[in-house]
Amino acid sequence: MNLTRASWLCAPHGASVRRGGPALFAAAFAAALGIVVTGQQPTETAVYTLEQANAGRAAYNTYCATCHRPDLGGQFEAPQLAGGNFMNTWRERTMANLVARIDETMPPGNAGAVSQAMATDIAAFILQANGGVPGTQRLAPTTAARFADVGMRQAPPVLAGAPAAGQAPAAAAAQQPTGLTLAGEVPNYVPVTDEMLRNQPAGDWLMVRRNYQGWSYSPLNQINRDNVRNLRLAWVWAMADPGENQPMPLAHNGILYLVNTNNIIQALNGRDGELIWEYRAGPYD
Repeated sequence: MNLTRASWLCAPHGASVRRGGPALFAAAFAAALGIVVTGQQPTETAVYTLEQANAGRAAYNTYCATCHRPDLGGQFEAPQLAGGNFMNTWRERTMANLVARIDETMPPGNAGAVSQAMATDIAAFILQANGGVPGTQRLAPTTAARFADVGMRQAPPVLAGAPAAGQAPAAAAAQQPTGLTLAGEVPNYVPVTDEMLRNQPAGDWLMVRRNYQGWSYSPLNQINRDNVRNLRLAWVWAMADPGENQPMPLAHNGILYLVNTNNIIQALNGRDGELIWEYRAGPYD
């Protein structure tokens, strides 16, 4: 499962009442009409059941966890499905939007393997993972409630595969597989020589800041001040989490070589962003 493309709490409530002010007048007017005025929050209706979330967890582990990770943390092109980034993207969208996205597009390359009922259960599990409270009402494919209205009402549960409380990111990374995790071969690869490092082809970027002098300059001239405004996004690539990183991809014969946090090295096709191979060296000792 891969909810690609930028995939995915509640407006402030209550106002202070000033003696003799408009708010006090409004309350008195409502009382005169027999309307009961309280300072309590409106009752929120749960939109899924615990049974659905449990079934969704099983389906998620089968169809989604490989890309989005068991803790819904996401990796590379598979975005996060639980936490602040997800809620920031999806807060104004509805549960029906999420069910439709899963049903129509997941998993990539095998759309339709997940039935609409299964997609609904997975959506319920995602809502649970984001703090939504379960109830007796079952989630339906047409549920129009927004994530802003039903999420983050409770502390999100600890999910299988997530770092334990107080566990450092490096400790969590140590649990990940190491070695070659995606086998592939760069077509027509030409080894880099010392001479190439001293005199690089114009389209290459073989070291940090490109040359030994640290010029950070490319001799390519197809993009200039007259046409730079016509540049458009061709593809995106999400890097590994957690941790901080300031990468500088190396480029050689149209292939980008990217180092992620936790020493994950990847080769990407510079034209379309497709992953060619991946190697996980693991954390430093």
